[in-house]
Amino acid sequence: MSARRASLRALGPLLAALVLAAPGAAGAQQRVEVGSAASVTGEVSIEAAGTARPAALRLRQKVAWGDVIATKAKAQAQLLLLDRSSFGIGERTRLKIDRYVYDPGRERSFVATLLKGALRFLSGSEAGQRSGEIATPAGRIGIRGTALDALVGESAAAIAGKEPALARVRADKASATLVVLRGPAAGAASGLTPGRAEVSGAGVTVVLQAPGEAAFIPRAGAAPIGPFRLGNAGLLRVHEQISPAWARSFKSGGLGKALLGAAAVAAVATGVLIATDDDDRREGGQQPTGLPRSDKPTDRPTDRGPDRPR
Repeated sequence: MSARRASLRALGPLLAALVLAAPGAAGAQQRVEVGSAASVTGEVSIEAAGTARPAALRLRQKVAWGDVIATKAKAQAQLLLLDRSSFGIGERTRLKIDRYVYDPGRERSFVATLLKGALRFLSGSEAGQRSGEIATPAGRIGIRGTALDALVGESAAAIAGKEPALARVRADKASATLVVLRGPAAGAASGLTPGRAEVSGAGVTVVLQAPGEAAFIPRAGAAPIGPFRLGNAGLLRVHEQISPAWARSFKSGGLGKALLGAAAVAAVATGVLIATDDDDRREGGQQPTGLPRSDKPTDRPTDRGPDRPR
């Protein structure tokens, strides 16, 4: 018996090391924080890495690698990252933070997955190398600085389907991905830094470089279509998905769709990102969520998918 006890004692450190090395154990031991919730409006939840159940996301709550943020209808949130970049998360959205590396003044990179819904990424203005990648069910979005919107799922398919050049394209309501560059044109007086976005799928990459340029991946396994200009009505619908509080506040004020569309287009053309905090104050003093602050546009298409509109 004593020999058996001695053997078990000897195995103790080894078993502990195996537990620590097991998937998810590192997250349970130490959360790698990437930022915090700068704004929360409506029903927003966080599913921390290694946990089984989501919990309500609280204002200023820390967010870490592996966390999944989810919003219900008419809900939205803004995550402020350590480098002052931000994610504006629209309604009915699921976003996972896969990886984030930040070396102040030198480098910032991240990998995230937009499982469904609407997202606005705004890059911080800090100097240094800045890159990011957003995976979707249909493809990948490579980011070099800039401000952009990304939609995945039914809303992406519906908005693209109303564009005359895309009306006949077969889109999957679960995986369709629409990307719109919001970042400023060169010389725009917006305080944002020009950049680029690369939208890839099925081995084809489309590069966006001017505000308002868009690309659409209709389904998993399809090449991206673009770049093309999204119409004013489409820009408005994208904005409504990302910032439902903004749309409600304008509509309740009696503004018609024409004025709403003009405001959304102006945000693209000038690089000025509109925000409203009326709903956020009613939720307890949160900061505006729909349109944070960021930088950078893009570069000319290097390759185009077979579905590209002529």
